[in-house]
Amino acid sequence: MEKNNCCSVIFALSAKITLQHISLFIRKAFPNFEFLTDQANPNKMEITEQPDESDSMQQKNKIIFPDYSNSNLGIISSLLQYYNIPCATPSIPELDDELKTGNYRNIVLVLMDAMGSRILEKNLSPDSFLRRHLCKELTAVYPCTTVCVTSSFFSGLPPVSHSWLAWSLYFKEWKQVIDLFPYRDSFSGDLIDRHEKNVLEFMSFDSILPKIEASTQGTVGIHCVFTDIARPRLVDLTEKYLTKIGTFESLLQTTLEKSRESGDHFIFSYFKSPDDLLHKNGLTHSEVSEFLENTDQLFEKYADQFKDTLLIITADHGMQDITNHFYLNAVQPLRELLRNDPAGDPRAKFFYIKHGREDAFVERFQREFGDEFLLFSQDEFLSKKMLGEGPLHPKVKDFLGDFVACGVGHSDLLYVPDGARPPKEFNGHHAGLTAEEMFVPLILAK
Repeated sequence: MEKNNCCSVIFALSAKITLQHISLFIRKAFPNFEFLTDQANPNKMEITEQPDESDSMQQKNKIIFPDYSNSNLGIISSLLQYYNIPCATPSIPELDDELKTGNYRNIVLVLMDAMGSRILEKNLSPDSFLRRHLCKELTAVYPCTTVCVTSSFFSGLPPVSHSWLAWSLYFKEWKQVIDLFPYRDSFSGDLIDRHEKNVLEFMSFDSILPKIEASTQGTVGIHCVFTDIARPRLVDLTEKYLTKIGTFESLLQTTLEKSRESGDHFIFSYFKSPDDLLHKNGLTHSEVSEFLENTDQLFEKYADQFKDTLLIITADHGMQDITNHFYLNAVQPLRELLRNDPAGDPRAKFFYIKHGREDAFVERFQREFGDEFLLFSQDEFLSKKMLGEGPLHPKVKDFLGDFVACGVGHSDLLYVPDGARPPKEFNGHHAGLTAEEMFVPLILAK
């Protein structure tokens, strides 16, 4: 396949390929990959990393494309169906069955930031509470980043229909890249005046919480128990339902107290970790393992205290170890082709290219980063249903730009315009397509 004739580095699904990792930094050779397809779902594709023969215990690494028939958004679809509200994407059959037969007074959804199923496997034993109660593995919606996934959770919509695609998005109206959840300029860090530049003019959606309240005619009490550093956008979404907490045990204790109030309840609880620890340390650091072990013990301690309750535990995304930080602004052959600053996330980067220079960008990007990222044109990205199926939000194409680069290795893409504050170099990151980032658990305890 001639790379100049294609804007994607994805090869035919049935092909078996070998890649030699070439980067600006020295590290171990990039493993072999084998593309796999699911005959029942031809849009689902996996790339399986072949184990190094020198290490027979090495876990297979897979690159996973989002499967919206089996995604964490399906949890929300199951809940909407349970409360007799139309849903936009397929629900989870196993959860549907449990909700139908359980006759629960309380439905509790606990969202643990970045607690992907591969993170659990790397840090907890098979007999741990969380792994024992694993119902099934789901893919995250894409891009697998908190802004995108929580927007899907609160709206019940796939990303293609809500447009909250990344931590940072480029708004052509103001020629500015904005960090959405904290409402700040991405490069200066200055807070945005939301009255002057109100992104909700373009990107508002109806929350599922008042829908549940209306559908049940107020007979179901709704509560949100969120970590006390919840971003302004999350606070906006939870409004009158919100109780802020500090520690993880206080989250469980407060959730338990809400469940003991009279009547039926839907309780949505969210905790910031292990995301913060994984960003700082990577996937298997002792600080991460200690947190997850303590978390597992607390879940087990409190689970038996919930009565008439279905406890649904999941994650927005996982995480991948990062060993290379590539600064796009330092790669002049690429930078000179940009018509404005890139946006997105470091492992799901959106590029805006000068008209007529698209072929040159593809050639230069693949030469620099081809083994670490899959590059899609906007049309390819959308045709593969990477954002799910549904009505196309009018801002989606603006935000995606001309090309989307999705991480498949252990690198991220950073960008620093002249005079901007330096970005954080994390040891762990997400929004790429590796199994460590894309697979999340559906854990049920009752």
